[in-house]
Amino acid sequence: MLLHSVFGIREPQLAFDVFLHICTLAAILIYFRASVIDLFTKGGPILIAILTASVPTLIIALFLKGAAEKAFGDPKTVGYMLIITGLWLGLCSLFHRVISSAGIARRKTPGIFGALMMGIAQGISVMPGISRSGATISTAFLAGLDAEAAFRLSFLMSVPAILGAGALKAAEVVSAVNGHSAAYFLAGGAAALLSGLATIWVLDRMIRKRLFFVFGIYCVAAGAAVVMLNIR
Repeated sequence: MLLHSVFGIREPQLAFDVFLHICTLAAILIYFRASVIDLFTKGGPILIAILTASVPTLIIALFLKGAAEKAFGDPKTVGYMLIITGLWLGLCSLFHRVISSAGIARRKTPGIFGALMMGIAQGISVMPGISRSGATISTAFLAGLDAEAAFRLSFLMSVPAILGAGALKAAEVVSAVNGHSAAYFLAGGAAALLSGLATIWVLDRMIRKRLFFVFGIYCVAAGAAVVMLNIR
């Protein structure tokens, strides 16, 4: 959305953005292919957690749909949302670091309450500027998950959320594809797929090395820059 402003694109390109999300979904399915196969073949508590989280995600996303689409036209709102993301991420990362250092055991799967908390965080992330992965991983820390489990569950639970968003906007996406050259969508989709794979890989390493808080610093800095520069 911020790049829309930088390049002078005034009309929200929601259909194109949804198409890019679908391409990042492909990146998630590729990166977590073993875990996705296990979900379909073994099910278990992770699948239950994903289905549980999807309920509040759907309710909140539908409730915030109008506000989110309106926010896409206001870069300053995006800046404030980035700052909120960064602060939440930093606080939860600090909590996780303190708890882990104290030797308190962390779980591999959340309980029902933890899954609902993550689903709420994912629903709120429909607002532009709220990082979906940042919000859900941070909330997973509060729910008692260890870093690796929080990272994996955050991305697996995005699959039904992105599919749902794609279904809601399917007609608009098809119409937009018909109204532009195929190269326009293929170029954006390829960039989203490749950058998605690279970003997940980097985030995985940050999680393993306990550097997740750096992402929070980035979000706060980026949000503050947007607000102070008064990008329109």
